[in-house]
Amino acid sequence: MKQYEYKFVKFNIETGFNYDKKITDLETQWNALGEQGWEFCRDGDGFSVFIREHSAAEGF
Repeated sequence: MKQYEYKFVKFNIETGFNYDKKITDLETQWNALGEQGWEFCRDGDGFSVFIREHSAAEGF
């Protein structure tokens, strides 16, 4: 049976009007999570949820 783990992430976005920088910063953070095997699941109230399949070899 597949097992999953979840990660709740509150992203630290600098305030200000530089929308392009905010998007670039988020893209960098999300790509780093993707490289670790995390997939976007859904948005919450001020956070995002990511999911990845848990390897049986790692133990749970």
